Amino acid sequence: MTRQPDPAGHCGADHCITCADEGVPMRVSRLDAASGLAVCVDEAGRPATIETGLVAELAAGDTVLVHAGVALVRLTPQEAPA
Repeated sequence: MTRQPDPAGHCGADHCITCADEGVPMRVSRLDAASGLAVCVDEAGRPATIETGLVAELAAGDTVLVHAGVALVRLTPQEAPA
């Protein structure tokens, strides 16, 4: 299977080279430490359940960079969207 060109020009160096998706900043709303899952919301307020096992000691209100339903890193206040 070959990858189709992106007519909107969304592909670039800041995208995942495997699937062409980009990381999305999301704010943690609720955590379930036992399962390693969190409910996070994106900038539009849409909630999603996110795997948090790669990021240690998260708290409600933290902002994480999410790719493919997995939190990859906690963003500093300077890196997080306003």
